[in-house]
Amino acid sequence: MTGLCYCQPVFSAIKRSLIGSALLAGSALGLPGVVACSEQSSASSQSPSASVAVAPPSVSAAPAPPPKPEPKRPYNVLFIMIDSLRADMPWTGYPRQIAPWMTKFTKRSTTYTRGYSISSYTAKSVAPTLTGKYGTEMARDGYFFTKWLPSNLFISERAQAEGHRTLAGNAHGYFLPVMGLNQGFDDYRLLPGTFLDTTGVNNITSEDLNKLAKEMLSGDNIKQANKKRFFAYFHFLDPHYTYFKHDGHPDYGDKRRDLYDNEVHYSDKWVGDLIDWVYKQPWGKDTAVILTADHGEGFGEHGHYRHAYEVWEALVRVPLIIHVPGAEPRRIEIPRGAIDLAPTMADLMGLKKDPPFRGKSLLPEVFGADVEKRPVIVDLPRSDLMDKRRALIVDNLKLISFGDDQSFMLYDVVKDPKEEHDLRKEQPEEFERMKKLYLEESAKIPNVPAIGGVPLKGDRLQQRY
Repeated sequence: MTGLCYCQPVFSAIKRSLIGSALLAGSALGLPGVVACSEQSSASSQSPSASVAVAPPSVSAAPAPPPKPEPKRPYNVLFIMIDSLRADMPWTGYPRQIAPWMTKFTKRSTTYTRGYSISSYTAKSVAPTLTGKYGTEMARDGYFFTKWLPSNLFISERAQAEGHRTLAGNAHGYFLPVMGLNQGFDDYRLLPGTFLDTTGVNNITSEDLNKLAKEMLSGDNIKQANKKRFFAYFHFLDPHYTYFKHDGHPDYGDKRRDLYDNEVHYSDKWVGDLIDWVYKQPWGKDTAVILTADHGEGFGEHGHYRHAYEVWEALVRVPLIIHVPGAEPRRIEIPRGAIDLAPTMADLMGLKKDPPFRGKSLLPEVFGADVEKRPVIVDLPRSDLMDKRRALIVDNLKLISFGDDQSFMLYDVVKDPKEEHDLRKEQPEEFERMKKLYLEESAKIPNVPAIGGVPLKGDRLQQRY
């Protein structure tokens, strides 16, 4: 799972498409699963580069572009998260073919090569993604394994209120109903024997979750009167630490990243099998699939292993693939965040947007609209085990804030995806511009104090956030 980050606190603190230019440069990152640990890793990431041909100017008037297809709402929505899935994938230049099914899936979908999770571990990422708000502004307690209060409005509750069927299947103890992630689901299940393990993930679940998902998506369980649709969420866990080697999948070796890559290949098989099955069902032609990760995984970047505690690229850059029947395949290089996924799901299902979401639906650009540049925020609220972090990503630049905006770092994450070269002193004007924009964007996010008496790390002012 993601939020399973539970070990000791972490130590130490692609391709970008230049439209209208003939140059394309890119770098893949590298990213694993529980708390951070200070061990050595052999993982390495590589970055591809290529060139883009520029069409010569035409002397005659260009023909009118063909009309863009329109979404045929409402759709069923199948939302799949793969835990701890890094953004360095074959379609972004990673040399190992660790996800053959997903690689093919990108060729018939809208693929975001610079997708960002809302936060850097499950317990601060999943609930915000399902509500379309940042964790800082949501009602919650102050523990690492965060409990979310009933006052938060999940996309499942919105869909349920309008008569749609809502389903969820999971395989980790963090998803036990007591944590609050079951809000709004008609059918909410965990694999038998699921419990909260705070040391890692010590079982293999993708095949079993695949079977559970097919069972939940079959027969009367998804039949609704009045032509209503369904919203279904399944969370595949195997890339999360601990990493197991699976027979029948490529044996890359025995180092951390080798084992992780084997886990990804295994998960790719079962996620792909589920989606292929979905599109063979009578209702498949009316079903949109959103496939992403709740966070990434660290393999030594900045001394960080697994996930949580920080917002380095390895921990928050994730794959993001959206497949909607009728939409042409598209590759989008501009940054997008998971804050946009709940409004996208609502748009796909034709749900009311009152109260409004913080993010913005991606459906127009999936169907060919111009892709506007806008800021992306990554939000890591305080808990009992970690201090506050937040990041602002605008185009190539990423500003990271530490604590209560006590210090900042600035990186060009396209040229420097491992965030090794702080640009504050080298580009002071850009730093001030990004800092100003960061403060403006942060001011739009309310600070909701965490409930309960547990002390929050770094909370010098005793503000509870």
